[in-house]
Amino acid sequence: MMSSRMLLCLFTGAALLAACNKDDNGENHDTGYLHGAYIVNEGAYGNSNSSISYFDTDSSIVVNHVFEAANGRPLGDVAQSFTVVGEKGVIVVNNSQKIEVVDLKTFVSVGTISGFDYPRYFLAINNHKGYLSNGNYGGCVYVIDLDALKVTDTIPCGSGPERMVRYGNNVFVANAGGWGNDSTLTVIDTDKDAVKATWQVGMNPVDMVLDKDQQLWVLCKGKVVWNMDFTIGEETPSTLVAIDPVSGTVEQTSQIGTVGDYYWPQHIGINKNLDQILYLEAAGVHIRNIANGSECKSLIAKNIYGFGVDPSSNLIYALASPSFTTAGWLLRYSQDGSLKDSVEVGIGPSQIVFN
Repeated sequence: MMSSRMLLCLFTGAALLAACNKDDNGENHDTGYLHGAYIVNEGAYGNSNSSISYFDTDSSIVVNHVFEAANGRPLGDVAQSFTVVGEKGVIVVNNSQKIEVVDLKTFVSVGTISGFDYPRYFLAINNHKGYLSNGNYGGCVYVIDLDALKVTDTIPCGSGPERMVRYGNNVFVANAGGWGNDSTLTVIDTDKDAVKATWQVGMNPVDMVLDKDQQLWVLCKGKVVWNMDFTIGEETPSTLVAIDPVSGTVEQTSQIGTVGDYYWPQHIGINKNLDQILYLEAAGVHIRNIANGSECKSLIAKNIYGFGVDPSSNLIYALASPSFTTAGWLLRYSQDGSLKDSVEVGIGPSQIVFN
């Protein structure tokens, strides 16, 4: 029997799909889930209860479990990331070792690509081709044909490749170390689908953004070496590293964590004007200006699992995961750190994507 929560999701989703946007001529256009924000809910490891929540940024209506409602089956085990590619969405499901490609208007699956061992993040090169990071020890990036829904090539990277950023014809891959340590970015030529260079940054780079001056900011979570008794034998602080995306020259480095805080940051973001960096560290979301020597300040002093900045409203969408057995929360904050509103989402919300 279908649960009351699922019935509510179906009803709300149907209402949203029935809603139309009017253009300047007053004509109605059904856009479904095409425009808004998408929350990736990891779910509990081994339980196949990951999900995607859709948040209408105009009406503030949330629809949970959109994939399940549209396809009549679970999304899978540990949703890792979501990427918008034209009118398609690419969902990476880590422990199910697959990616699901959906029609963004309906969230109906148009195909599944499987056979990966540790898929992490997808980056669109164009509407037909993309890169998928595979974050194991001897890491690689798979070249994905989105029309044929298949892998066409493999590009070697460092250990534990995670997020990727494109700059011109280059893609930068953060080699986060996986279950070990790394300190490099792999630079890929998108015309040749081949490694162009390897750049040194800080220890275990995991996430990146470009600012208004086209500096590439790299969030480096620091190095940790564990002893056999699970105590820490060696630790270095987490850092923010700004580099020139043309030459790879390091232009500034800022320490953002401390040895002994036992926190290894995973997420970085940037504000609407592209002049303030936001990142997760111990005790919540922190912020700093891009100018060299700027002070890092606490902005949201709350246990946050992930976040994103709406490029239209400049609101900060923070994701709280109280446990991996109960629903999480989307909390929206102003740029001064004041709470605007909150809404319940799925289990283990970790990433938010805007379209």
